[in-house]
Amino acid sequence: MNQRLLVVSAHAADWVWRCSGTIAKYKKLGAEVWVICLSHGERGESGEVWKQPNQTTETVKATRLKESEAASSYLGVDHFEMWDYPDHPLVASQELLDRLNEKMREFKPTLIITHDWHDDTNADHCVASEATFTAFGMSRHKGVPSQCSDTTEIVQIYGFEPSQTERSGYVPQVYMDITDVWETKQEAMALIKAQPKTCIIHSRVNTHRGWQAGRMPGGKGIQYAESYTVRYPIILKDKLF
Repeated sequence: MNQRLLVVSAHAADWVWRCSGTIAKYKKLGAEVWVICLSHGERGESGEVWKQPNQTTETVKATRLKESEAASSYLGVDHFEMWDYPDHPLVASQELLDRLNEKMREFKPTLIITHDWHDDTNADHCVASEATFTAFGMSRHKGVPSQCSDTTEIVQIYGFEPSQTERSGYVPQVYMDITDVWETKQEAMALIKAQPKTCIIHSRVNTHRGWQAGRMPGGKGIQYAESYTVRYPIILKDKLF
């Protein structure tokens, strides 16, 4: 399987909650996986850590980095980067876009996963989604200034599920069966101790999506699933399925 999966996450653990099951599936199939976190999430994603005595911005960042790296290692991620942009608000500066553009040209992903483009509960997630989409467009054109002369091919961009779907108007378009890697995802989520309640939230989400997927055509036997939207229409060359 010659797949190269790029995941872009606004904060240190967004990717773990929302797509670590998919990452585990792709690693089982031999894919190369890169994960980029745009921020540590030290301002708005680390409330439980700040409750501990003698915390500073640097100690909170160190905690978030350690946990995210542990999840990355456990899942077998090939390349993990924690960038250090401020969160709440996360700003898609030109420098951030240029940096993402360079990484995409370097890696040449065959698919990309990031946040859905609308998340009513967290504006940083929306910024990360649009930054990923914008940088991907930059990476496809030779006229964009870059240290790398290569460009990327157009690939599908998947948006993972926000934590409060109804508020965000999110409607799943793709279900990924993660039943066979469910225990792996649970272990990865358990490594993120800075957000203990979030593990429970997404366990419920994945159970519900598994229930839905299991009742759809081709879904027999599915118990747990992650869901996504797609940026581009899906093209069928031979037949409907």
